[in-house]
Amino acid sequence: MRVMYMSHRYHTNQNAIVKGWQEHGDEVLFCSQYAGKIEDYTNIRPVVIGYSRLYRMIDYVYVHILARHNPAAIDLKIKCGFPPIFRLARQMKEFRPDIVIMRERSLYSICTNALCKHYHIPACLYMMNPVWGEAPKTDLPHRIVRKLTPALRLTPSMVIGTETKGKVRDKNAFFAPYLMEPQVSPEEKEYFQGGKIHIFAVGKYQERKNHFLLIQAVESLIDKYPDIRLNIAGELSNDFHKEYYGRVKKYLREHSLEGTVSLYTNLNQKQIQEEYKKADLFVIPSTGEPGAVSHLEAMAFSVPAIGGTDNGTASYIIPGETGYIFQDKSVEDLSRKIELVISDKEKLTAMGRKAYEHVKKDFQFDKYYASVMKILERYERRD
Repeated sequence: MRVMYMSHRYHTNQNAIVKGWQEHGDEVLFCSQYAGKIEDYTNIRPVVIGYSRLYRMIDYVYVHILARHNPAAIDLKIKCGFPPIFRLARQMKEFRPDIVIMRERSLYSICTNALCKHYHIPACLYMMNPVWGEAPKTDLPHRIVRKLTPALRLTPSMVIGTETKGKVRDKNAFFAPYLMEPQVSPEEKEYFQGGKIHIFAVGKYQERKNHFLLIQAVESLIDKYPDIRLNIAGELSNDFHKEYYGRVKKYLREHSLEGTVSLYTNLNQKQIQEEYKKADLFVIPSTGEPGAVSHLEAMAFSVPAIGGTDNGTASYIIPGETGYIFQDKSVEDLSRKIELVISDKEKLTAMGRKAYEHVKKDFQFDKYYASVMKILERYERRD
């Protein structure tokens, strides 16, 4: 089978998907709108389609003039960017895909879907919106966008948090979990290196990543657990990140936490993996996280994980077995959940073992492949 992806960028967490297709004997073409700054292209080199000349002019005016003080301005292209249509059509004609999987609903995916219809190619979306969520909006703009984009979609999220009560199930959504290769088995894992309890967190230096929340939770435990250490790794690539990072450093200095909390910036994939190897516990404290993958990466290193309720992949954690889920934005609950793990070293290592087995059992290519096949079956029945 020939599988084509069209996404805003290639993300390292897609390596396992691409590798899965390749090992299954299928061909993959990954097209992107732009190239990320720090990604792992071990399994595939994406074809950057880019944006039309007209959109590049619009984007420049918006980002550098109209919204130059808005840190989110650079994300306009994800929803509103549109492709050089003839270049995209040429890639599609030359590759002749059996299915096109495109990221999110946007002007780019509308253009891509129009080409799929023209060439009679099955297409689906890959979206972060969970299987269980709010009822779809019925206003005219949303109905038009749904009409112009594929009806069927894959999603790595079952529900925001863990509760489906009061939510609506999208019958056109197929759960396709993130995939993760097991990295360090429990037998290979060395816990509590140097006699310390190492907590690790990774995320851009920005407000919604809740670094202060995590630091305050750790701060509340220092007197009882003086051997606790927190390592935070994050992206520092613009002035907004730098301003936030400066505030975090100031807090550590003013609270005499520089010996307990270490900050790292712009680590590459290999360096991140070294941090996972050292970690005893991973925490993702973010708010408004549509579908984090970092806690799954940690579990692949036999590290138990803690995540918040405002996370589309919180359900990847099995509470009490592979980690815990804390109430979003609650320092007290996060502190309590951290203590539940670190207070018993035997329990922590047992959780790490279960986390590793969870990755091996539930986050491999066969799960993803089955969902793609279900979408193709729906197309065949419709034809």
